[in-house]
This record gives sequence, structure tokens and C-alpha cells, in this order.
Amino acid sequence: MIRINNFRFKGLTIFIIMMLSVVLLGACGEGSKKNPETSSAAPLTLDMGLPDSITGGPRPQAIAASQRMEPASRSDSNVPCAYLGSEEEDPFRNGYEMTKFMVSAIATWTCLADTLIEIADGVPHDGSIYETDNDTSQEDYDAEDPTHYQVSDESETQTTICFYYAYDRTSPPQQGDDPQFYLSWNASENGDIQGRLIIDGEGVNTDDRDPDDPTMMRMDFNFDDTQEVADMFLRFDDNNEWADGFRIQVTKDLTAGPLGRVFTALGLMKMKAQFFALDDITEIPNVHMFTVSDALGNGAALAKFEEIALPLELNQALDNHLGNYLFDKDDIYFFKEDGDWDWIHKSISDASYRGSRTTPANGGTWDPFNPSLALIATALDLGDDYFTGSKCADIGDDCTDLMNAVFADGFADQEPNQGFDPTDWRSDAIATPETLDSVYPNGTNWNGAFDYVFTP
Repeated sequence: MIRINNFRFKGLTIFIIMMLSVVLLGACGEGSKKNPETSSAAPLTLDMGLPDSITGGPRPQAIAASQRMEPASRSDSNVPCAYLGSEEEDPFRNGYEMTKFMVSAIATWTCLADTLIEIADGVPHDGSIYETDNDTSQEDYDAEDPTHYQVSDESETQTTICFYYAYDRTSPPQQGDDPQFYLSWNASENGDIQGRLIIDGEGVNTDDRDPDDPTMMRMDFNFDDTQEVADMFLRFDDNNEWADGFRIQVTKDLTAGPLGRVFTALGLMKMKAQFFALDDITEIPNVHMFTVSDALGNGAALAKFEEIALPLELNQALDNHLGNYLFDKDDIYFFKEDGDWDWIHKSISDASYRGSRTTPANGGTWDPFNPSLALIATALDLGDDYFTGSKCADIGDDCTDLMNAVFADGFADQEPNQGFDPTDWRSDAIATPETLDSVYPNGTNWNGAFDYVFTP
């Protein structure tokens, strides 16, 4: 039986880790150009204090790098800001893995921004463009490392860092040229921090790109004395067949008690096509993500799938196909600090049959796996008359009972429904989930989304 597979998200996860390595390791090679006079009086930090439980924790090499208490050189393999994130190929396998998938990305980029802010404290802020030690004419040149950088003070409170890639020493970037990496932040006198991070995925990874990789990334951050918000936008390649954009927003409530709703993470994908391309289904799906956590990492998640296509091929060799379906599904998952589940509840609110069924009405066997409609109806307790009349028999018929039965007992390596609603603060949060309206910063399209400018 075909399982719901999220293999297409591998490129996104790899991209996040790869981009971190490319930019950070290349930038840190310039640690020798110190300028103590530019050091800030008080350190800035975008660290949101995200629990390891919902980031997956730092990778072992990240811990080793941080313990050295010094920047890595360009040739060093340690990455101080790498987080484990979801350990599953399919981050939608359950709400806990989905939470780690989203939150670890924000943890990575806020950590990266923190690292670069610290590094910028020790280099000239004169707006000049300097060379890194990555020389295109040398044998050890790495196309995935920056060749030039620039740090400038936009005002008494705002600083901007730019990195440039693939420039020769004889033809360096000029003032006004677009960087491939941009970070600008403003730290006001009252302690509020605002800023923007932009990365050109094609510009920093010209030799090893996959069509499914995002082309641009932007993260906006806004910290004040009541909340901290990090908002990340990913634009996919125009040739990507299934996705246009992906957005993750994480908020930390600084007024909440530690055992209440401290963290909220929202996710949204703008799709171009179904995960499974089916000839008889043309609807475009929607995928919303909502997760909450206390300061320790106890939380709950909701994955809301709308108009998702699913083929149920039972035995390809014997041409036994239960048909194609379109459904809406809510995955509720309450998890503990250690990642174990408290309550799992998957429910289908609407499902319809959309054709391609070849499963015989009667007969069949379980071993070898070639069941009939009658066997399936009995096994799933759907009733003797299921798959007849108007009960999930003809195209357009309601098949909600079938899909609920399929998912309730576990399907495609997903956990079955189990546990019970603990009726705590998480239950209240899940009852009224928040959603993002758009993957675009302006709410309509990508116009201006990745312009290298930030005005507090």
C-alpha cells in the first residue's frame, strides 16, 4: 500500500543546513580583521530560548564548535548553529516531528544571525568592501564560500552586513551591487531589536542545486519587551512542480508563565500541485501548521490538510487499486517534553472518491495481499453494504468513513489514534488555532520580498 511520503521536503531541509554551512564557515574566516572601536556596549541576541525538545537539539559538531568559544575557519567542518530538527524523512509523520521541522529552522537562522552580529562587532563598519580568504584564483577556492564582505552603519542604531560570492580579486563587487547574503538590524535605545536576513539560494549555491530547492530565503525578526517574533519566508524555484512558497513564524510570549503557552509556531505552504499527481484530481491543496509549547518543550501540534489527493494502490502487480481520494484532514498531536505522545487524534472531515478503482467486489485474500472490497469493509467495520449504492461506490461519493478508518488504526507508518485529550492549556490552544494568511511578505506576491533593504 502506498504510504503518504514527504520525500520532496528533503531538499528544503538539506538547503537549510547547507546554507548555514556555506555562509557561516566562509564568513568566519575573516576573524583577524578586528576593530575594537566598533564593539557594542551591550551584546545583542536573537536567541529565543527554544527548548532542545522542539528543535531536536544542536548537532554534536555544533556543540563542539560552540565549546571552542572562537569562530570556525573556512576549512573547519564544525557548524556552530546546526540543529537536528526532524529525524524523519516525512516531518508530517506526527505533530512532534512537524514541530521540530519548523522550529529548528528558526533556531538555526536566529543563531546564525547572532553569530554574524558578534563577528561584525570586530570588523570595520566603514562600508568598504573587503576580500575574504576565498580567492577564485587559488586551488582551494570554494564556490560555496563568499569572496567579499561589507559592514556598514546605517545609523547610530542600525548595522548592515553583506556577503558577495564568486567575485575575482581583479573584478570585485562594487558599491550598489546586490549581495547574495544580507543581514541588517536595528537595536533601539529601549532594547527593541528589529531586522532582516536575506539569502540568495542560487547565488550561494551555483554548482549543486536541485530544482526542488528554494531560491530565496528571508527572515524578519521583531523583539520587544512583550514578545519575540521571527518570520521566515522561502520562495521555491519556478521549475518546482509542487510548491511556490513556504512560511514559518515563531512567536515567544515574554508575558506567559513558563508552564503555559510560551511558544507558538505557524506554518503555511503555498502549493502548485498535489504531492501525488493524479489525472482525475486537479484541485490544489492547502497545508497549515500550528504548534504550541511551554518553556520546557511540552506542547501540541495541529497539521491541517485541505484538498489532499491520495491514491490507495493495494497491489500493483495484481492491478488492485482501491482508488484515488480527495480529503480534508486534521492531525492533532499532544507531545511531552521528551517527545513522547500524550494524545494522537487524526480525523477526516470530508473525503470523496475520485476514480481509478480496480479492487474486485468480492473474494480476494489477505495473504498474498490482494483483498476485495468486501474484505476491506469487514476489516474496517464499515458495514456489509459499504462500497455499494452511494456509500463510496461511485465518483463523487462520500468516503469519509473509509478514510477515517484507514487513518485511525495507523497508516503509512503513522501512529494510530491513541490516548485522550488532557484538557489542559494545550486543549484550549488547539481548539482555536491560528493560521497564516499568505506565504508572501506583502500578502499578495513576491514583488519586493527580497529587496536588499531594511527600514526599521
